[in-house]
Amino acid sequence: MGKFIKFIINLEPNIAMKLKHSLDEKDLKILEILQSDGRASYSQISRNLGMSEAAIYSRIQKLLKSGVIRRFQAILDPDKLGFTLTAFIAITAQPAKYEDVLKALAEIPEIQEIHDVTGDYYCLIKLRTDGRKSLAKILDHIGSLDGVASTETRIVLRTIKEDYALPITKHRRSQPT
Repeated sequence: MGKFIKFIINLEPNIAMKLKHSLDEKDLKILEILQSDGRASYSQISRNLGMSEAAIYSRIQKLLKSGVIRRFQAILDPDKLGFTLTAFIAITAQPAKYEDVLKALAEIPEIQEIHDVTGDYYCLIKLRTDGRKSLAKILDHIGSLDGVASTETRIVLRTIKEDYALPITKHRRSQPT
């Protein structure tokens, strides 16, 4: 089954083992800096790490090419842009049509995340929209997709924590050398 999971920094298990040995402390520090401030300049990073700007540029290009850094993207405040309703929707599907369902879900702009999960449901999606009426339209559209058997929706009342940074330092310290 295809995975449609979105991360700014992506360490998928099969890639992570290959990259783990090729990422040194400087690469990991660059990743930490960029997670904290994606607009950090090469000169800022080079001063912080005591390296040349050319070396920083080369390492960031390597991280982009290898897929460790997937892209640079501004993180917007959804509430300030009118996307005041967040919902999680658990979906069951007909097994033979599941991949088509995933592809159709990926085309819905309000859906921010699609996760293939274990348990009673096939996937869990996160979406943001401007209110109940638009949520109802999206749910009707999802329910009409060929292969969707059922949905179960949870509307978020408040978000306590939402962070996109990976705990690189903590993870690095817990790994055997």
